Amino acid sequence: MVKKLSDLMLEIKQEAHKEGEEAQAELAALHGHYRLARELHDLRIARNVTQKQLAAMSGVGQSEISRIESGAVNPTVATVAALASPLNADFRLVSR
Repeated sequence: MVKKLSDLMLEIKQEAHKEGEEAQAELAALHGHYRLARELHDLRIARNVTQKQLAAMSGVGQSEISRIESGAVNPTVATVAALASPLNADFRLVSR
């Protein structure tokens, strides 16, 4: 059966809530991880920069940028900062 992504996400949130604080914390960490990946990708596209160009400007390998944007790896703060600089972006914590 095909589901909408929003329905699937709601089920995952409900399941984490039932499982307790540890599951909720894990889900929050994953959400942050994928949000960072999406924001990096969206910013790079908005700046009309290819992964190859960003790699040359940042010193971070193109394959690493691809893995970060797909959510396959968890980049270090130093890597995110290196990617943010040539995109004319800041890397910082923002209160919710």
